[in-house]
Amino acid sequence: MTLTSQQRFDDQNYQFRNQLEELQEAQLDNKKDQQFIEQLQERFYALQQQEQRIYQESLNEVESEERAFFEERQDDSFHLSRQALQEFEEEQEQLAQDRKNLLEKEDFVRSEQRNFLKSEGREPSNGT
Repeated sequence: MTLTSQQRFDDQNYQFRNQLEELQEAQLDNKKDQQFIEQLQERFYALQQQEQRIYQESLNEVESEERAFFEERQDDSFHLSRQALQEFEEEQEQLAQDRKNLLEKEDFVRSEQRNFLKSEGREPSNGT
């Protein structure tokens, strides 16, 4: 079966629209992931503040010979917190890079679609 030029045009234009929808869905997923990481960071920060307060209260109430034990635990906790924050930052950087790549791909597909429409003698519209 041979496709008419209109059918080929519609098929190609449909493929462009599908690619754009997939990229926009990926961008939405990326945005949700970024928001989730931000929420985790906020919760982590609140827990970190609470933990620091508890350590400080413990240090104020323990005997001097037990103080070193709590100070060591606090140092360990601080080190682990820094690692976790670094992982959050790395995840955010990766998500930002992914978002940039998705936007570039979307721009490329839109450009290809415009070129296709021009080559077919049709003007691009907002709906395509």
